[in-house]
Amino acid sequence: MRLKYLTLLIYLLAALAACSSWLIGQEEGYRMASLKLTFLVPPLLFVFAYPRFLFASSTSQASRQQSALIFHGLAATVSTILFVIFGSAFWKNPLRDGESISKIFLGIPLIALPTFLIVARSLLLKNRTRFANFAAFLFWPYWLLAALIFLGRFFEATLFHSALCFLCFTTAVLFAFAAGAASHRPTAAHAIALAGLVGMPWVYWAILRDTPLGNVWTMFNVAERDLLAYNNLRDAKLTIFFVGLFVLAIATAALRLLPGRWRLRDVPICERTWPAFGASFVFLAVWFSQSVMPYRISGALDYSRWPVLEILHIEKRGLQFHETCVKVWGYRDDPESLSLSWNNRRLFQYRFLQKTASGELNGPLTQRIRAVIQSSKSVKADRQEVKPLRTWNVDGWYLSGTEIGLAAYASDKGNTPPQDVINLFNDLSQISHAEETQSEMADVCFGFCYDPLSGLGLLYANHRCRYDAIRKDYVCR
Repeated sequence: MRLKYLTLLIYLLAALAACSSWLIGQEEGYRMASLKLTFLVPPLLFVFAYPRFLFASSTSQASRQQSALIFHGLAATVSTILFVIFGSAFWKNPLRDGESISKIFLGIPLIALPTFLIVARSLLLKNRTRFANFAAFLFWPYWLLAALIFLGRFFEATLFHSALCFLCFTTAVLFAFAAGAASHRPTAAHAIALAGLVGMPWVYWAILRDTPLGNVWTMFNVAERDLLAYNNLRDAKLTIFFVGLFVLAIATAALRLLPGRWRLRDVPICERTWPAFGASFVFLAVWFSQSVMPYRISGALDYSRWPVLEILHIEKRGLQFHETCVKVWGYRDDPESLSLSWNNRRLFQYRFLQKTASGELNGPLTQRIRAVIQSSKSVKADRQEVKPLRTWNVDGWYLSGTEIGLAAYASDKGNTPPQDVINLFNDLSQISHAEETQSEMADVCFGFCYDPLSGLGLLYANHRCRYDAIRKDYVCR
């Protein structure tokens, strides 16, 4: 009995998650998603109660189930096609403006919402009602209108992605029905819940994959003062939680469908739930590791110019890091100004401060900078080979610029930069500089993701992306 109620709870939470995760992804955020959800809960409550009518003991039970299967299969197919036709582009959507929405919502919810609530209450409390078929007939038109209004107002996607979007939205219906049917037809209920896999392609496309603006995990790398410029961090936390519930429900359904003869410590595996929680945790862990490394911050930044010379020195002593970076600005071989940045951070530290300052160059230093740039133009190292320093005590040196690839040196590998580079770095870092400014940095994996490329200024999500002309999409790594 306890196992049944736990499964039912998981499916119900997954039904809410399937709706909420998409709604929160809209530009309105958490509060507007909560308001929209009030229009989706009544039909989902009816779907949860509907199996009591569908599987009720009666002489016409088989014909009723067969008719319902044909009707809902056709209705779901037609709704998907209509959403693809009308919802794939903003200008095609007849409900894209507030006036159309207000006219629709003055009528349909006044009829549909009370019907869903009354029928659901009657089925749950009295196990009978006269209007179940009428509510079932109303459901798919209502669900389609809700999708066009809530999902399609500012939606632009290919026909294929539009279909995936609607199917993901409809997985809430599958989970709600599975929760209600678990007490009547357990095997069918778990199979229907497992069919929620149809929503995973859209979950990957809209949530899991990286974009030129980052992902939900890199939101945790945004400094606290800058969070207002992005979606609320709470939305990112809820999205992660909802994806975890989504995976948990699918894993639970797969677990319940395993043969009863498969046992672990004399208990059928299908009666255990912790493997499903374990699978959900592993999924989130893999998603996290793929999303936060290499280090980047949500958002895009395009520089109008890049330093003609950068020298970064990292001193790692145990868990402590001290980083100093000098950047020379100018045009080609003509240095004009200098900027410095440095920080003291350590592993297992989420937030740390970075200080920056600017300085002026004199004639002798300018000549030395030109000489270093000229001697380093042959460097063509691959940036992908630059990894975070892991040795307990190590010094890392990194040399880069507009006409320089990237030279990397590490004491644990027995190589050091040319002495003239070290001397130039020491002299530039000692230049008297203007007033220092401080900025807050954050690393969601507590210092283990922050790498030398980040110290060189490649901080934002678009610094890790390139446009693939063949795939016609961004590849972010």
